[in-house]
Amino acid sequence: MQHLQQELNLYNILAEQIGYLEKWPVLEEESTATVFEAIEALQASTLCLPVTSGAQADGVAIRNAISSAVDVMQALSSSMFYLQSKVQERTSLVSELLVLARQEKVALDQCKELLATAAKLQVQETSLRTHLMQLREGSAG
Repeated sequence: MQHLQQELNLYNILAEQIGYLEKWPVLEEESTATVFEAIEALQASTLCLPVTSGAQADGVAIRNAISSAVDVMQALSSSMFYLQSKVQERTSLVSELLVLARQEKVALDQCKELLATAAKLQVQETSLRTHLMQLREGSAG
């Protein structure tokens, strides 16, 4: 009964994990797109800044460009923290799954040994019954 309960727990965990794994490519694509957009936005912001001597720039435009870059970085940071927490959750679940899988293997090995023992005992019982029948027939005849 415990074995069936462990199998059910394992199945439930695997079913949930498979759903997450199926969603992973979408999350990865979104994350990659976000990082790429952040890189482009930062490059665009920095390319607008003058870098030659004597160049003049509009302070408001520079402030807006830097503010925009900071906003992009904050959004990127927020996205990265979210993804990191999801990865940590999945890592924890996978660790639990690994523990359950190991326990399941031990239980299956024990079942295999018990079945082998039961088969041996059944053969011995049959042999003893046959021997007993032969002894009864020998003493009766």
